[in-house]
Amino acid sequence: MNINFNQSNIKFKKGTVIFASAGPGEPSLITLKLKYILSLADVVIFDALVNKKILELCKPNVKLIFAGKIKEKKSCTQSEINEWLLENSKKNRKVLRLKGGDVSFFSRISQEISFLKKNKIKNEVFSGITSSQASLKIAKASFFNESSFCNLITGHKIIIKKNREVNYSEISKNEGKIIIYMGVGQISSIVTKLISNGVNENEKVTVIENASMKSEKLFFTSLKKCPMFIKKNNITSPSIIIVR
Repeated sequence: MNINFNQSNIKFKKGTVIFASAGPGEPSLITLKLKYILSLADVVIFDALVNKKILELCKPNVKLIFAGKIKEKKSCTQSEINEWLLENSKKNRKVLRLKGGDVSFFSRISQEISFLKKNKIKNEVFSGITSSQASLKIAKASFFNESSFCNLITGHKIIIKKNREVNYSEISKNEGKIIIYMGVGQISSIVTKLISNGVNENEKVTVIENASMKSEKLFFTSLKKCPMFIKKNNITSPSIIIVR
């Protein structure tokens, strides 16, 4: 089967910003769109979860700016990222904001997009493979069980104040899988809220560390034992936690 990839349909004009997904980690899981725009970008502002091998697809004279965290230490502030986006786009450069996973899932790009809109900078979002897709494949599971529900939640606090808290009561009632992004650091609180809202403490839990990478690991435990299990086995981010 031949796949027709029409590059002429992808517009990356000077002075614009593209928010793109680097996928769950394995370089072969990036999209054809990302591979193409990496060869066009003048500036790439990337996060810690972006596999550095993907950056090898950039053109030789690209400007690389690291905007992630290493061992919970931030390399920069959100204001600095906003200014980098604005400064480089105003210099008539093609700016690529590259983030791990799928930028449409819990990536916190909303405030960056709002900032660019206020400054009348054109931008576009290119989605990709999210970490839960890779994790479910590794765990040989699907998004939906018999309930036909699936709950995607994040362990990180939402930056936007208007956003509501996770509705643990509703999640517990619908009996769908609960897929937790960025939950390692908040797992004790999440488990407590799930159990207090009716999820069985013996519910099965699957933890996938470094999904899609050579270093990926698969763990199995129960909901009640999950926090201590994660601590005992030194499970770190990035990890996806699947309940049910």
